[in-house]
Amino acid sequence: MATMLVTINISKGWETWSKMANDLEPQMNEVGSKILWAGCDADETAVYVLVEAQDPSFMKTFGERPDIVAIREAAGADVSSTTTIAQIGNYFIG
Repeated sequence: MATMLVTINISKGWETWSKMANDLEPQMNEVGSKILWAGCDADETAVYVLVEAQDPSFMKTFGERPDIVAIREAAGADVSSTTTIAQIGNYFIG
């Protein structure tokens, strides 16, 4: 299992992006991944996501599927800006 911290630029604010992410959760679960935590910067132009996946290639195999790209872009995500900041070894959520 791989855990990654990812950032994505957004243009339609936190509420729109987080609803989209929540709506995609069942599809993510089907491919063995889930969002553990997500947050945004103060001006709601970037999100930071702690995601767990069976394989780090998830960012390409799922995140860049044409149907998923269309959903993400409709919610204001700049899919091309998706950047893995780091693969995380250990973490806690307090």
